[in-house]
Amino acid sequence: MVDPISILIGLSALNLLASAALALWIRRELEESVEELDRTLALAIKATMDQVLDGGLGGFEAVNPIQAAFAQLIQAYASNQVTTVEMQQVARNDDGTFQKDLKEFE
Repeated sequence: MVDPISILIGLSALNLLASAALALWIRRELEESVEELDRTLALAIKATMDQVLDGGLGGFEAVNPIQAAFAQLIQAYASNQVTTVEMQQVARNDDGTFQKDLKEFE
C-alpha cells in the first residue's frame, strides 16, 4: 500500500515542477512579445521620421523670422545669457520736456 504522505509529497513535487515550467513559458512569451513590440515601434518611428524628413506630412509652415527672434530672446533670458545695458536718466524741464545739453551733441 502507498503511504498518503508519499502521495502528497509526490503531488507537491509535480506541482512545483509544473509551476516552474509555466514560469519559464511565461518568461519566454513575455520576452518575445517585448521584442516584437520593440521591432514594431522602431519601424513606426522610422516611417514617421522618413515622412517628416521627406516633407510627406506636409502642412508645416516655414519658421517666421520674428517668432524665431522672440524665441531666441526668451531662451537667452531663461538661461541668463542676456547682458544688461546701463540706463541713463535724462533730466526734464519743469514743463516735462527733455533738457538738451550741448555736450550730448559733441
